[in-house]
Amino acid sequence: MIGGSMTISTATNNSQFALEPSAGYFFANNFVAGASFSLDFGKTGNQKTTSESVGPFVRYYFNMKSPSFKPFLHAEYNIGNIVTKFPDSKSSNTIGNFLLGAGGAFFINNNVALEAVAGFNHTKVQGLSAENGFLFKLGFQVYLLGSQVRK
Repeated sequence: MIGGSMTISTATNNSQFALEPSAGYFFANNFVAGASFSLDFGKTGNQKTTSESVGPFVRYYFNMKSPSFKPFLHAEYNIGNIVTKFPDSKSSNTIGNFLLGAGGAFFINNNVALEAVAGFNHTKVQGLSAENGFLFKLGFQVYLLGSQVRK
């Protein structure tokens, strides 16, 4: 399967844009393992951040009678680098992110699904306190062998 998600957030004095492409392989019945890459740009006031991270994910799809909806459990861990720029300085730190959640794949045809994932998100930037919270992602996946997941 290949696909990903995108985030766009705008608020007063705070904006974010993120892309997260991913690819996975069904290694056993209902189990997928793969990797994702995340590229994130943000701006809060005069502070600009850019981060890149990569890491593995695993997913388990539940067998349901409906071929158009497949719920799943999802876990991922990404590690990378974050660069923070201020008007007069710049820093670079390691960033780690863990997501444990659940979601659903809503098939719009035999091979393409819109997906939603919600769950607990833990982010740690080197030198800063960890941040925990709720995360909600929307995206899509193309199942190259769609019949495998729809069984």
